[in-house]
This record gives sequence, C-alpha cells and structure tokens, in this order.
Amino acid sequence: MLTELITLLTCDGLEGDDLADCVARIEASPADPELEWIEGDSPAEFMQFAILAELGDFVAIGDKVDELHEEISEQFADPLPAFPGQEMPVADYFQWLDGELAARPTPYEILLWGNHFDDNLYAFIVRRKDTARVLDLAGGLGLLAERATRRG
Repeated sequence: MLTELITLLTCDGLEGDDLADCVARIEASPADPELEWIEGDSPAEFMQFAILAELGDFVAIGDKVDELHEEISEQFADPLPAFPGQEMPVADYFQWLDGELAARPTPYEILLWGNHFDDNLYAFIVRRKDTARVLDLAGGLGLLAERATRRG
C-alpha cells in the first residue's frame, strides 16, 4: 500500500532501490529516535511527517498561498501563470489553480498533506487520474490528505 502511495505521490519519480529505501524509512519512522518530538500515539502520525521529510523534492511548501504558488509553479517545465492576487481568498485560489492544472496536457491536481507540525501548507502535485487512489491509499494508512479544492 505504502509503495503504491509513494509511487503516485511522486508521479513515478522514485523507482527500484530508491523507492524501496524510501518506503523502508517511512515504515520505520515510528521507531526513529530523531522523531521523538512528534507527540503521536499511532504509526500514521509518524508516517505523516516522514513522508514529507522523505519526499521533499516532490512537495511544495509555503506558509502563504503566494509562496505555495511559486513552489508549485517551479515543479513544471512550463510554469503556471503568475499568482492571481494577494486579495484572493484561499478557496478561490485553489479553484483557479485547479482549472489551470486540469488544462495541462497531463491533467494534475493539488493534494494538501495534513500537517500538525507547523503553519506551512504542504502540497503534492498528482496526476488527476490518480487522485482518488491516492486519497484511498492515504486514508487506508490513516494519513491525512485532501483535495486542495476542498480547502477554504
């Protein structure tokens, strides 16, 4: 389950030994002494953070929506249009972004990764066709993820 989730979150960006090593580290996260600061009582709470730590090259991070937009845009060879404006409510921004990503040759969607550790927004860019499966796998593992269009 976790291997498939990581494969989909990275849009097939990890394979072979790199994928297996990443999954092994995430699975071992509840016993990782460096993560003792996480006040979790379930393996999922540790894995929630470990996925972010392991997949740093595949996640966009920002404490403000305009910063998140820049990070998301940098993930594409053909950047997104400029951030539409400081006054735009978060829910409206994610609706606008969803339309932009859906219109790409490969349609994508933004999934927000649950975060109880800081004030940042963490977003994965996934293929739109994989969204339902990613959410199903995450839920089955007790992980928190949601469509950005549901945020607001």
